[in-house]
Amino acid sequence: MPLSADLYLDQIDLARHWGRETCEVCHVDSLQELLERLRAGRVCIGQCLHWTKERVEAFQIALDSGCVLPQIPCVSVPQPVEAGLFGVNGPTAASPVLVTGNSRLTHEVLLSVLATTSKPMWMLAVDAGGHTVDMSLVYATFTAEAIVGALALHTEGCSGQSRRIILPGLAEPLARDVSHQLGCPIEVGPICAAELPLFFGSDWKS
Repeated sequence: MPLSADLYLDQIDLARHWGRETCEVCHVDSLQELLERLRAGRVCIGQCLHWTKERVEAFQIALDSGCVLPQIPCVSVPQPVEAGLFGVNGPTAASPVLVTGNSRLTHEVLLSVLATTSKPMWMLAVDAGGHTVDMSLVYATFTAEAIVGALALHTEGCSGQSRRIILPGLAEPLARDVSHQLGCPIEVGPICAAELPLFFGSDWKS
């Protein structure tokens, strides 16, 4: 049986999204108790403002990430797909831009999560030689210059308006340089794709 690629499931930070919000209906004493309730289906959906159907679903995707994300083989050669800008759910010029590399395997993982939302966004595939994001950082093919160049080349359709540009979590060391070159703020998303629904919060539509 071939080895599976590391999808960084252990890097999902549920505590970051808990917020410790409670009321008389949904009160829990700890994150662990919350997770136990989520697993048992005992969170108060529809009975309080804290635990909407969408928020519970986002936590469930993160909790069940091993089942939600596809099994990806660990490969030693790059598997490139076309670089460029791709629309998801009919984005507009102001929709956020989710930056990634141009690995087929990375796209399979991302699209498995994006299939759970109706949120309009752009996915910008930077030409990183077909390496996954982690390996493209090792081989220095996913760089600040490559990201800025791809944004300049491919985002004509969503330029001229304020929008969110979101780098993958592993690319956090590049964010400051990208922001400096672009002259605008850059966000850093989660390391694991299964955390995206929690990262977008109430803005993530099912």
